Amino acid sequence: MKIIFMGTPEFAIPTLKQLIASDHEIVAVYTQRPKLAGRGQKETLTPIHQLALENQLEVCTPKSLRGDEAAEIFKSHGADVAVIVAYGLILPNSILSIPKYGCINLHPSDLPRWRGAAPIQRTIIAGDTTSAICIMQMDEGVDTGDVLLKKKIDLDSKYTAGSWGASAAEIGSKMMLEVLANYGNITPIKQTEDGLTYANKLLKEEALIDWNSSATQIESLIRGLNPWPIAYFKYQDENIKIYEAEIIEQTGVPGTILDDKLTIACGDKAIRPILLQRPSKKIMSAKDLLLGYKIPVGTIISA
Repeated sequence: MKIIFMGTPEFAIPTLKQLIASDHEIVAVYTQRPKLAGRGQKETLTPIHQLALENQLEVCTPKSLRGDEAAEIFKSHGADVAVIVAYGLILPNSILSIPKYGCINLHPSDLPRWRGAAPIQRTIIAGDTTSAICIMQMDEGVDTGDVLLKKKIDLDSKYTAGSWGASAAEIGSKMMLEVLANYGNITPIKQTEDGLTYANKLLKEEALIDWNSSATQIESLIRGLNPWPIAYFKYQDENIKIYEAEIIEQTGVPGTILDDKLTIACGDKAIRPILLQRPSKKIMSAKDLLLGYKIPVGTIISA
């Protein structure tokens, strides 16, 4: 098949690599525009842009896919199908209808659960113990298209959004090739509205820990916000980030430091941070952090 690949972040890389190594022909790669980053405001290419250039693939970075000009350019590639993995721009019907086999998308949740922008993070934050990876025929709705292939997954209780995302990307990349190889023999399954939830975009404000929540909820939040934006608490005007924590069978007034291991009481039980980071410092263990930064037992960091 002649394929247009559309993706932007690291999550999309395994699928593009699989397509590059396959017998399919990639006629164009669409990705978001380079951004200015760093002190020198240097132009930074997306991970997919970089990979495409390394493999001498044509790269397109339109600001929008709406309008006749965008549609004509898209059509000019002569693609049989478009493969989308975390592209980041809305595909209007004028684009969706161009390829012979339409546009198919890799979505890392058990659709219709967690439709939307942050399915991996919301899955972890919600404490889901199972999930799925879906290959979906795209329509104009938000992740409402027919499911072409679904693989159920049991989630490890230690998964972070980062580690589960990496696993889902690898599994999904192989599923995408399976769908492309069997496209004409697949019976699409329409989604129902049963169990529908929306994975709203993450906000930095969500990262401030509410110690009145249960230890299970807080530990899930910590994993779900790793690697971004990272859950944190405030102490002496500093935002102290928690990258990893464990649940401890202790109780106390929410937000209270219960022992010299930095165990913190929650609304139910407690958590003990394993890896933390003060502003402008490296990530370190709770033991190392407390060597030069005292948080006395009995301190209430929030109520």
